[in-house]
Amino acid sequence: MILRPIMNLLRLALGVLFLFSGFAKCIDPIGGAIKIEDYFVAWEIGAPEWVAMLLSHLQNVVEFAAGYMLLAGVFVPLASLAAMLFMLFFTPLTLYIALANPVSDCGCFGDAVKLTNWETFYKNLIFLPIAVAVFAWRKNFRPSLAPFRQILVAAVGIGVAIAVSVVGVTNEPIIDFRPYAVGTDINAAMTIPPDAPQPEYKTTFILERNGEQREFDEHSYPYDDSTWVYVDTRTEVLSEGYVPPIKDFTLTDQQGDIVTHEILGSTEPIILVIAPKVEAIDDESLARLAALQNEMHRSGTRMHIISSSALAATNELSNRAEIGFDFLSADETMLKTITRCSAGIVGIQNGIVVAKYHIDHLPDDLGSLANPTATYLTQAEAASDKKTIICIIFAVGIIITLLYKTQKHTSK
Repeated sequence: MILRPIMNLLRLALGVLFLFSGFAKCIDPIGGAIKIEDYFVAWEIGAPEWVAMLLSHLQNVVEFAAGYMLLAGVFVPLASLAAMLFMLFFTPLTLYIALANPVSDCGCFGDAVKLTNWETFYKNLIFLPIAVAVFAWRKNFRPSLAPFRQILVAAVGIGVAIAVSVVGVTNEPIIDFRPYAVGTDINAAMTIPPDAPQPEYKTTFILERNGEQREFDEHSYPYDDSTWVYVDTRTEVLSEGYVPPIKDFTLTDQQGDIVTHEILGSTEPIILVIAPKVEAIDDESLARLAALQNEMHRSGTRMHIISSSALAATNELSNRAEIGFDFLSADETMLKTITRCSAGIVGIQNGIVVAKYHIDHLPDDLGSLANPTATYLTQAEAASDKKTIICIIFAVGIIITLLYKTQKHTSK
């Protein structure tokens, strides 16, 4: 029957979509919470931060689990129901977002894949009928595992999703899709190539004559007719053109002077402590920062704390630590893009991100940060990411394979 392989193909396609979407967000649940908070602000919904974090975790784990179960062929009726409900909810929502444009990026794939709001809607428009078809066909997907083994397989997928989410909260994401990942040349990431597409705009002039208002563009504007009186101008963005990965990295000192080029142009290593709000730094983290400051001072390495907090808050932090920190100011949104914790440690040399640490996971030898080797740290970070993902995939694959083999063996 040709319908069965087609439906299995649709099930697998839907599973891949949900698994990838869920995993891309599971590795960075704090980023998902920040995106949800952006929607709360745009829609004027007053909700505490923990609500956004809870919603982020629930969405990510459910998406990952649904995709995983669809791919593994276990509990397909339940997984297909979850997928269909997701698509039924988000398809009209993304249409509204595309029309109203409250935020520029929906965040449906985290930072792994950036889609415009209209691209997101078109994607959902394609997968909505697939989700409905898979759900309608749900009873015809016969599992090859016994119920108990289906539970074990499903538990593995849910466990992986939860574990990755926990790591994403207690550490930096295991894979950094953000524009400030280790190895990034910030200067190059801010540069617009000379042959890059330029933004395109449409300007409409509204003029009035004898009580009648009319619209003109730059070609039809009545330059020689003084009887028309200017009323208003409307500008529409037809195409954004090339947008560099990093466009808002601006640092200012406490005197208000911009020091971005000085930091990025330094051939010596510089330690940047990224703290979006210094008020969020607890005593334990502050003790680590004080120890790091002392070590960097001993080695002669510059260290700056970059924050969006007011001067009074930064002074209070120095008083709490009983040590003099050197503070720089920057945009809070940009800082939250660099790190997901209250204080992330970033090593910069020649404008390149050569090291990146969560405040709770600094190296035992703090002095090693004074002489970072870009190649080594970049390779070590990348290798760690790859090993983590490979281990997860390998473990899940082995468990599923063993369960299937055991099932087939016992059924003979």
